[in-house]
Amino acid sequence: MEKHKNKTVAVVGSRGVRSCAALTRRLAELEPAEVVSGGAAGVDALAASWARNHGVPLTELRPDYATHGPTAATHVRNAEIVKRAALVLVVWDGKSKGTLSTLKAARRLGRPVELLPLD
Repeated sequence: MEKHKNKTVAVVGSRGVRSCAALTRRLAELEPAEVVSGGAAGVDALAASWARNHGVPLTELRPDYATHGPTAATHVRNAEIVKRAALVLVVWDGKSKGTLSTLKAARRLGRPVELLPLD
């Protein structure tokens, strides 16, 4: 049995990613109890679709611009996504600053990270 099976799994990644077979395979292997993501286009949408199709509870955390302002809101939200997860799955195009921010937050908070390959 995998260490993170049946735990909350965060899924983060680049908005430009339209498909990722490695992500869907990994989620199926993990059988998460919950998927937490940011509700954005791209990887977040892929994770949300997978969760809905498999009856897995989904939590989408959106940035609170009113409270944190336009610069900090996404970073605060990204750290909150990481805090809620036992494992962070990352699909990064190598360019997305938001994904990089989340990856750094995961490392800072000591969460295990799996960087999945793009299709």
